[in-house]
Amino acid sequence: MKLLFTLFLVSFSCLASSQTQQLKVVYNYINHAKPNTYQMELQAKNDQVFSYTIRLTKSGAGKNIRYKQTTDSTKLFKDYESGFMIYEERLGRDYHVVKEKLDLFKWQLNTKVDTLLGYPCKTAFAEFRGREYQAFYTTELPFTAAPWKLHGLPGVMLRIQTIDDVLIFDAQSIEILDKTKAIYNPFAHYDPIDYEDFCKHYKSYRKEVIKKRNQRAKQQNRPAPKNDKAPRVEVIIPENRFILND
Repeated sequence: MKLLFTLFLVSFSCLASSQTQQLKVVYNYINHAKPNTYQMELQAKNDQVFSYTIRLTKSGAGKNIRYKQTTDSTKLFKDYESGFMIYEERLGRDYHVVKEKLDLFKWQLNTKVDTLLGYPCKTAFAEFRGREYQAFYTTELPFTAAPWKLHGLPGVMLRIQTIDDVLIFDAQSIEILDKTKAIYNPFAHYDPIDYEDFCKHYKSYRKEVIKKRNQRAKQQNRPAPKNDKAPRVEVIIPENRFILND
């Protein structure tokens, strides 16, 4: 009887510990499609993950260059229990909250093994909306988490890069904190749209942008700019790389 009681206390203690532990990962976020420097912070607890982008601005010159954080941020919240993620998208001055299923990545596992920040990592590859991604993930942490829209691997993704090196997430620090509060969901009171609706908004937005650029070029007596490629990491589906002549 005493043995059963002891086992119960140990099991309860482990469960309580897992419910209070929270993961924090800070990534260097490099997006070669944009000139600014970014960081991304990730928080994970139980079945929820919240990540947000922090833009860094550069000041000074030479050895005196310094970076400071700005307040603008792109937020994304994942709930693995419900199987959905919710995130923000800005089109000009318009703000949209979008909801998608957490079934977008179909990973092919690789036998290559590496070590990042002292954690052994496995690798995997996946294609997603116009680009191929390579991920380095560890199963040595008691969490399932990844930055941005990335998901679908059994562990914590510590480095993700596109094969064309346009996008890189590279973990710089890992902390496991004792937190009693649940992960913050900034979209709890929003009514999100689905991805197909967002694509429609984006198509209208891009057509308007192209129209204004063409008008400006005509006024300045110069050739119209080329508009056949998307200025985004993702290729918006079903648009074929934004050839918007139809």
